[in-house]
Amino acid sequence: MADNKVVIKINYDRKHPSINAEPQTVTVWHIRRILVAVLVLVLMLIVLFSWFGGGDEDTDTQIDTTEKVQNLNTPDVEMVERQEPALLEKPVPPIVQQASANSESVKKIDSVKKPAAIILDRKVIRASLNTEPKDDEPGEPIKSPLRVIPNQSREVFYFSEIKNMKGRSLFHRWSRNGQIVHQKQLDMKDKITKVWSSKILSAKDKGEWQVQLTDKKGKVYSEVNFSVNPE
Repeated sequence: MADNKVVIKINYDRKHPSINAEPQTVTVWHIRRILVAVLVLVLMLIVLFSWFGGGDEDTDTQIDTTEKVQNLNTPDVEMVERQEPALLEKPVPPIVQQASANSESVKKIDSVKKPAAIILDRKVIRASLNTEPKDDEPGEPIKSPLRVIPNQSREVFYFSEIKNMKGRSLFHRWSRNGQIVHQKQLDMKDKITKVWSSKILSAKDKGEWQVQLTDKKGKVYSEVNFSVNPE
């Protein structure tokens, strides 16, 4: 099978001297490609600068902010040194005398107080140590310690108001320094009953007193404590 060959023949006239038979190189400038390459290079430079140059600025700003926070949190040493002697130079007010005067007044108040009756059962409505009752109501409250003038006496009443114990009997038990010296039986005649008992006290009865509301078995429903001192 024969080889396929293409033969090109060029005929030119050698007689004309203007025609140069030697080949010449022609340079063609691609301006668009050059511009695109330049733009890409500029963009790469901008990106690199933003990465490396911007990080330094961020670190600088972070360092500046931390320094400002530390400066705000740490007080000035000179200001502290100026404030310390000022605090030391302030005069101390005389609190001791005022405190002693207040303590003396508190002692006076505590030395004269109204003895509060202790109610130990819900069936007891009221309980108090008073002067003589009037119209089935307790008189003036007795203050403790009870001051008794020598060669004179005072009568003290223990008032009790009780509910839901109709038909039963209770007792007022008077004790001096832990020993029973007087006991009175109280009969519950109504659904709500007001009862009281009394004891005449003199300077000879000096000591710690207690009055209790009890039943036959010794259960305590209420009690009050007070002291007797001669004047």
